[in-house]
Amino acid sequence: MTQFKNVFLLILVVSVSACGYQLRGKIDLPEGLKSIYLQGGSAQLKKKVKQTLRASGGQLVDVIGDAGLIVSIKKEKMDRRVMSLSSTGRANEYELIYKLDFTLLDKEGKPLSELQRIEINKYYFNNQDEVLGKNNEEQVIRDEMYRKAVQSIVNRSRIVLDKLENEL
Repeated sequence: MTQFKNVFLLILVVSVSACGYQLRGKIDLPEGLKSIYLQGGSAQLKKKVKQTLRASGGQLVDVIGDAGLIVSIKKEKMDRRVMSLSSTGRANEYELIYKLDFTLLDKEGKPLSELQRIEINKYYFNNQDEVLGKNNEEQVIRDEMYRKAVQSIVNRSRIVLDKLENEL
């Protein structure tokens, strides 16, 4: 019986690894993105950048000179607006809007890209009977928005670095 379990586990592990499965948040980073310095930005964004880089074998550095790339945050804003009201005047549905403007710089501070904008919108229903759960749900949605923004920054950075490499 234990041999059957071992064979089953081996087949499961091989099939999962063969399909390209990766842990959530892991990104294949090119060498230029292994060390990033984040100039500006909220604590939540820095936390998500640090988590994503750590999961992908990179790091968020504290000194500009140690960075392969500088992400300079020019403007960051998280808004919430009411989308619909109940008959009693309470909010039934909200929209979260996250806007982020940034530029990419090399380690000498020279611009590698023009100003880029990321805008992410999410809607969620506000159940009046589950107030505590809805606060938690909003935080989960915000975290997901930050994660998507970080992935977008990494993807755009990869494109800029590839373009520079091809020009040389």
